[in-house]
Amino acid sequence: MKILPPLIFLSLSLAGQGLTASPRDGGNYAQQTDTFDAAGGKTAGGRYSQTASVGGIGGTSSAGTRIVARNGYAGQLFQATNLVLNALPEVVNEGETSRLSATATLDDGTISHLAGRDVFWRVDSGPVASIDPAGRLTAANVYRRSSARIEGRFPGKNSFIDLGILNVDDDDFGIYAHDGLPDLWQVQNFGENNPLGLAGADADGDGQSNFAEFMAGTSPTNAGSRFNIELATLPDEPSQTYLFFNPRLNDRSYTVEYSLDLEAGFRPLTNAAQLDFGETRFVLDPNATEPNRFYRVKISRQEQIFGASP
Repeated sequence: MKILPPLIFLSLSLAGQGLTASPRDGGNYAQQTDTFDAAGGKTAGGRYSQTASVGGIGGTSSAGTRIVARNGYAGQLFQATNLVLNALPEVVNEGETSRLSATATLDDGTISHLAGRDVFWRVDSGPVASIDPAGRLTAANVYRRSSARIEGRFPGKNSFIDLGILNVDDDDFGIYAHDGLPDLWQVQNFGENNPLGLAGADADGDGQSNFAEFMAGTSPTNAGSRFNIELATLPDEPSQTYLFFNPRLNDRSYTVEYSLDLEAGFRPLTNAAQLDFGETRFVLDPNATEPNRFYRVKISRQEQIFGASP
């Protein structure tokens, strides 16, 4: 009975030796990983400290945001050596969503697939309306195909991913939305969300709205660029009226209409002769015998009317 304690001591010593492995180390720590010895007390380094009863199962570790304890392993620490961000899909329509996730390579050679909620997400640049805590990204409305750069952060690592955002509606951007003008045209002329770029505004003060300038193909920021209509008669031909207007562009169609009573409305001008010289169109009305005869030109695309009277 007197020799039992030495035998017990010897058995524990052998068990401890059997569980001992080589030290593990990373850029910020070094630790004996697979022994009860490392997990049964306190270990420390320049960037971390750990106190545990059964390693990572029952204790805690700390090293700022550089190192975390790997759950279920006695006294084991790990850090990410590489972080790859994922988005599904990587090209998304404006106003729709993409699911963000990540894959981390750890310093022990294992791969960790991270859900969106495991990563801190930040919009580095581009039209993104929001990213929720689960990593669901919602694209903002755009006026042309755009890209967004997203940063993902995981303890010890960060990375970036670029997403494409497609424009699917030409009239849904910012304060220019649903005003009948293409958003791209407004941004090109006035920049983003400029009140001077609204359809009803007359930015250059030439008496024609931005909508009218778009329809006519003139510049909304140059008062000298406007749609013009003029009338002329010849003294020896009082029953005929000459109407000419410009600019006449090839990608638009023009219909001349007339009215004898504005309250009664307009009708197409028939039996008229026309001739084009560059961007100017001449129209001859051979039956302009009434004293009050009003004309207007309708430009296709959308109905936009410019009027003139004698």
